[in-house]
Amino acid sequence: MSILLIFLLIFSFTPFLLWNDHWKKTAIGQIPFIIASWVIFIKHVTVGIAPNEMYLWGLFIANLIYGHISFTILLLELRKSTNVRRAFIGEN
Repeated sequence: MSILLIFLLIFSFTPFLLWNDHWKKTAIGQIPFIIASWVIFIKHVTVGIAPNEMYLWGLFIANLIYGHISFTILLLELRKSTNVRRAFIGEN
């Protein structure tokens, strides 16, 4: 359960990083998934999730997938920006 909390904390912070890198639509699109995941996590910790509420785990897993995609976008943008800086430094 602690790894789920770590994922939630990381992916709750990614919209701020995406917004800063001018991926505003992706950042706004992730907010409902984050809210749903926190609600699911709190429900799981407090009262548990009944077998007929398995769709909640689907939402939670969708957030994890969306968060991984967002984090990959961030890493690719970071790599691209460092390559541009290296080329700029190499010219001087």
